[in-house]
Amino acid sequence: MEKDLYTVGEEYVEARVVESLSDLLLSLTLWKWGYTRNSAGKAFSAVRALLSALVVINEEKLVNLAKSDEEKEWIKKKAHIVPTQSMYALAQILRKIGVDIVNLVRMVLDLHQYQYNGFEPGFSIYNRKEDVFSDLITVVRETRNIMYTYFPKYEIKEISEKIERLIKELMEGSE
Repeated sequence: MEKDLYTVGEEYVEARVVESLSDLLLSLTLWKWGYTRNSAGKAFSAVRALLSALVVINEEKLVNLAKSDEEKEWIKKKAHIVPTQSMYALAQILRKIGVDIVNLVRMVLDLHQYQYNGFEPGFSIYNRKEDVFSDLITVVRETRNIMYTYFPKYEIKEISEKIERLIKELMEGSE
């Protein structure tokens, strides 16, 4: 008989939200230091952690939308892990229940490709650092907005303030 290694619940959601916020801060810090591809990877990780938290708090609604018993079982046992190849599908399902993060997931999947492929034609949509930066800032802001909307009780003020300062500093430096 398969046994769960841990219980997915309130503490798990809190941990994923804190992870997401921390990864946003790391993403901006890495960008500041010139590690643009690593920065893109941390932005990807932040959205993935946020998506995990959203899946957990909406599990019952997602299960009710499932079309088969197999899909219901996957949502209950595995969806919170958020495999990369399932991110877009999970975003689509969440949109059906009123949580629209489809564009955020699309953008972060583009950043994920940039993380691995840089500006390589045919493997990345990006060919200019400015475009990567623009998407990165959009991802950071959108991720924080979603966090504040769905998880306001987990806001960590000092991390949020550091993120705001870094965004301001980076935006001034890019002009």
